[in-house]
Amino acid sequence: MPTLAYFDMFDYPLTEQELERFLYTDYTDFKIDYTDFVRALDENGSLRGVAERSRGFYFLPGREEIIERRKQGRRLFEEKIKIAQKAMRKILWVPFVRAVFVCNTSTGVGIKEGSDIDVFVIVRQGRLWLSRILVTFVLGLFRFRRTRAKIKNKICLSFYVTDNRLNLLDIALKEDVYLMYWLALLIPIYDPDNLGKSLWAANQWATKHLPNAFKGEMNKEWQVGDGRIAKKIKNTFEKWWGGKYGDLMEKQAREAQKIRMKMNTSSIQNLPDTRVVVNDEMLKFHEGDRREEYRDRWMRKCQSFNQTSP
Repeated sequence: MPTLAYFDMFDYPLTEQELERFLYTDYTDFKIDYTDFVRALDENGSLRGVAERSRGFYFLPGREEIIERRKQGRRLFEEKIKIAQKAMRKILWVPFVRAVFVCNTSTGVGIKEGSDIDVFVIVRQGRLWLSRILVTFVLGLFRFRRTRAKIKNKICLSFYVTDNRLNLLDIALKEDVYLMYWLALLIPIYDPDNLGKSLWAANQWATKHLPNAFKGEMNKEWQVGDGRIAKKIKNTFEKWWGGKYGDLMEKQAREAQKIRMKMNTSSIQNLPDTRVVVNDEMLKFHEGDRREEYRDRWMRKCQSFNQTSP
């Protein structure tokens, strides 16, 4: 099925509950009760030639070995998420940062030993550039930030949006299966205002294919709480920099960062696509964006198992 075909690209078998939650469908009005879903899975005929089941996991035929890879990936995930928590505690005081989510392969899907830790940052409208420069400085100061030379277990600060810019449909590719699952797999590391719920609500376009993925709440198991002192400092800076003086600082931060970006002659920021987006509501630096590659690989897998896909 298309669901298992997608996760198979990352050597990630699914449990029964995960298969139901991340179920991919082409039927706009698709609805099925969980009990009926489980009953359908228990019917051997519904799996024959499409999927296999072993040790509580579902996977594509002949791919049982990925069960062990998933278990090994759990250890790496826990290691990286703890590093993300430590990094988050260093920036709790940074003004205008409203939420931070661990994303991409760091959620355990396709995680690798030498990979960095991607985060998605939501900041207050009108303070994108100022927030970014402060977060970058602090994480760099404490050696958490990824650089060209240091990648393993470092924080990759490549995606920021403002809190009025939560709908990501306009950066989606045609049939962007990667972005849909990216949204579904976000893990809040800092989200005191529950913006994760607002983010999912703003991206309901993805429920056309993932009808169950955005129900309920995000997993808050790894969330870092507000420290009393950090919160007091944060509120003070937001009060000081929330008005005209903050507007001036935002302008200066924007100009300084844009000058530096122009010096990067190898950047693709001026190309007419969504790999790199630079404006006052979104800063996205995914020059190695592989969404198109993953979509095409996924479609070929679906076709090889005679599954209908977009």
